[in-house]
Amino acid sequence: MKKLALIASAALLLSACASTQTTSPVIARADATFETTGLGKTKLIAQENALNAAKKQCGMRTPVIVKDSTTYNGVMDERTGRVIEQGINVVGAIFGTASPKLSRDDDYEYNISFKCQ
Repeated sequence: MKKLALIASAALLLSACASTQTTSPVIARADATFETTGLGKTKLIAQENALNAAKKQCGMRTPVIVKDSTTYNGVMDERTGRVIEQGINVVGAIFGTASPKLSRDDDYEYNISFKCQ
């Protein structure tokens, strides 16, 4: 019985470490603004993740963006990575092989400061 509980606990911990969180916590500032960061493999996904966190924080009110910025954290230059990944996809389609993905779930960061109105 103890072995089963130990194995279940280990599996739970390992599965929690395997996933990348898509949003950071929402931080409240003194001037009634909030801050959060959305992560994603594309700029659009990162923006959606940050805006979803803002909407959740505001509840029935509307989040109004005061300041925002996007940061690319990929392994290589954004354009170069995109061109290489498209080339790999074409070669994979020709030869019928699975193509490796260069993008990760945290390639883009979208940082926002917002107020709830």
